[in-house]
Amino acid sequence: MNTDTLALLRRRDGLFATDLLIVALGKLDLVNWIAARCAGCAPPDAASIGHELGLAARPTDVLLTLLVAMGLLDRARDGTVRLTPFAKACLTRGSPRDLTAYLASLNSRPIHEQILQVLRTGRPFGWASNPDEREWSHAMDDPRFAVRFTAAMDSRGAHLAQAMAQALDCTGRRRVLDIAGASGVYACAIVDAHPGLHATVLEKPPVDRITRLILERRGRRDDIEVAACDMFADPLPPDHDVHVFSHVLHDWAPDRVRELLRRSFAALAPGGLLVVHDAHLDPDGRGPLAVAEYSVLLMLSTEGKCYSVTEMAEMMREIGFRWILHTPTEGDRSIITAIKPG
Repeated sequence: MNTDTLALLRRRDGLFATDLLIVALGKLDLVNWIAARCAGCAPPDAASIGHELGLAARPTDVLLTLLVAMGLLDRARDGTVRLTPFAKACLTRGSPRDLTAYLASLNSRPIHEQILQVLRTGRPFGWASNPDEREWSHAMDDPRFAVRFTAAMDSRGAHLAQAMAQALDCTGRRRVLDIAGASGVYACAIVDAHPGLHATVLEKPPVDRITRLILERRGRRDDIEVAACDMFADPLPPDHDVHVFSHVLHDWAPDRVRELLRRSFAALAPGGLLVVHDAHLDPDGRGPLAVAEYSVLLMLSTEGKCYSVTEMAEMMREIGFRWILHTPTEGDRSIITAIKPG
């Protein structure tokens, strides 16, 4: 991927990160609050920040991860946070170089009240923080929104799918199940990169009809089929030895992620391969910055966030998957693969 394309992806994915920073400074006075806590007693962690400032757990985690990735906070192994020297110099009250007033001068924008609401409640506001759009998972029930959203994911996949497919080892595999696979762009790339494979794109109505139309236009009638299925309510189709979740698990809270992993584990035959393709935070959850910024968009629009490699691997092991491997791909993305023992 060339740097210009990556820059365009990052502009879209990181759209709301600066707004979250401004809310933290202008509405929560978070930096000065942390400075006072560190001066008066033990440094705070996410739980104490959430409790004392009235913030929900998921958005608090996303906010602190963003500030760590921006170099404003240091986070210790025990989860406590302190200001970095840069934050002390540029964002604390009394510093001659304090930029808080300049950044917070924009905090009257309507989006900032919406972000504060998500921070307080933990509930997503609506797709792209538009009050006229329902939360993402419900908005997809509207065929018009589903067409727009599927087209958006397809255009992104055109730049990411090939690198993902080439990073996979599908030796000896026969059938791929692309779960919540949208346009089928990732299934197409996997089949093209591994001759002999066949794929099924699993999608919930009305998206399954959109997927069929896209695949038919691309002439994919023989090697890729579409199955209409609610991945949370219906049994996953059997007889697939590779399961792919591409940009799916980041839409859901950890309990729902575990549910999807359990359903995959149950449907896979022993020796089956699980593939999670997504924007993952580093194992220590400190960055990269582009992924921390993308997590803000997910926080506002979905029930999820960007998970770290460590978080995802721990959930996989909890379900029963083994031989977990992390492989960077392209565009701030990576794959985490695991095997069902047997």
